[in-house]
Amino acid sequence: MKYQTNIDEILFVSAIVPERSYMFDHDLKTGLSIVWNTGKEAHFMIDQEEVTIHKDCIIFLTEYHNIDAFHFEEMNVIQFNRQFYCVEEDTDLGCKGLLFFGGAQIPKITIPTLRKKEFQTVWNALMHEIDTQQGYKLEMLKSLLQQFLILSVRVYKKQDHDLPLDDINMNLIREYNYLVEKYYATYTKVSDYARLLHKSPKTLSNIFKMYIDKTPIQLINERRLLEAKRKLTYTTETIQTIADLLNFKDVQSFSHFFKDKTGLPPSHFRNNHTNSRE
Repeated sequence: MKYQTNIDEILFVSAIVPERSYMFDHDLKTGLSIVWNTGKEAHFMIDQEEVTIHKDCIIFLTEYHNIDAFHFEEMNVIQFNRQFYCVEEDTDLGCKGLLFFGGAQIPKITIPTLRKKEFQTVWNALMHEIDTQQGYKLEMLKSLLQQFLILSVRVYKKQDHDLPLDDINMNLIREYNYLVEKYYATYTKVSDYARLLHKSPKTLSNIFKMYIDKTPIQLINERRLLEAKRKLTYTTETIQTIADLLNFKDVQSFSHFFKDKTGLPPSHFRNNHTNSRE
């Protein structure tokens, strides 16, 4: 079921089966998605990476993820656009928080057995409210969505033991990741993001070294590479155009970057992937 306001705030809530899988081609491209597997083990290909989703496992997707293939029995899906709910200043629950960390990775949680009733209760309330014609519907739907996100964040924090999520430095890394997601096609140097965060590049590098196994420049390059793969796979834009869009100084620089990361020139990657999809 879909709820839409006159200023295009959109919320979609529905249980889906394979017969309704057409929604993955279009409906899930308009915003942020919560995909809860309620059936047998499911398998997705997302941005050319295989993702296994066990029963009562939830993944969180942005509009930038591309679902190439999938096999599932039944899913509960909540999908909403940023006009409906974003809250950028909220570091945990917002669209730059823990669950929607960025287009290059897919957060995942498994609902603990003892907490499943809580998730199911909020889900049932969402399904009921989106179908009602009573007043304050928008406010109620936003409140229920936030409740679902809060439950998810609580589980995520307990299950992702490797990240000290309440640490001020970890919040800085999340902010950096969000800025990369926003500006990867414009800013290509760590110094650009250090300036936005009012930190020195050396400080950022030291913080990353302490907390995660990637450097600041790796995050930038991974996001640019992911977008390059998406453009080569899903569009007919020329390699020159893609190089320009991703702010490479010329085609040669882009081709060298792409081959260094993938082992293939951009043209070969496009040909190989196109053939595999035919």
